[in-house]
Amino acid sequence: MFCCWTKINGYPVGVIANNGVIFIESARKATHFIQLANKSNTPLLFIHNTTGFMVGKRYEQNGMINSGSQLIHAVSGSTVPHISLQVGNSYGAGNYAMCGRSFEPRFLFSYPNVKSGVMGADQLSGVMEIIKRNAAKSSNKVIDENKLKKEKQALAEDADKRASVWHITSEVWDDGVIDPTETRKYLSLALAAVYSSEIKGTNSFGIFRL
Repeated sequence: MFCCWTKINGYPVGVIANNGVIFIESARKATHFIQLANKSNTPLLFIHNTTGFMVGKRYEQNGMINSGSQLIHAVSGSTVPHISLQVGNSYGAGNYAMCGRSFEPRFLFSYPNVKSGVMGADQLSGVMEIIKRNAAKSSNKVIDENKLKKEKQALAEDADKRASVWHITSEVWDDGVIDPTETRKYLSLALAAVYSSEIKGTNSFGIFRL
């Protein structure tokens, strides 16, 4: 997780960017940075390329769920303006943690290569297969492998289509697909709009569960 203070066309902004899964330390770092941005009344720019939070027994035992929930808590409680830029993948809870559409950022832009959704196509079809196999096993039925394979493939193709940036923007889940070479221009315009009114961060985020 990359966090820094910078200026875009003269406008101060805090940047939170990632490239891959979100780890425990990454979530904590971003949580603290969001608090600092609110203390200094500085807008936040979220740049996301993530498949979600890190999973696995070891990570969960070490506090992944706790740290992840703190990050989402911080994003939802922050009152400074948020701008989101999707540059790659943006899946699952990682999309919420990086201020996806559900958290209503002031502006949300996407690159042409973006894919976003609740779950990746392979993961979704894999979960469906597990459910079907468990259901067949519990009812002592023989599963039709060919039928299951076709259903899995159809589900994966549909999920992949819905994750496409063109489907996303057609549903108005972003504010437009932008040319990566014009990123600075769009961010400058967004920040100009943000700074046209008073920016006031919060001093209270409620209770962070430890």
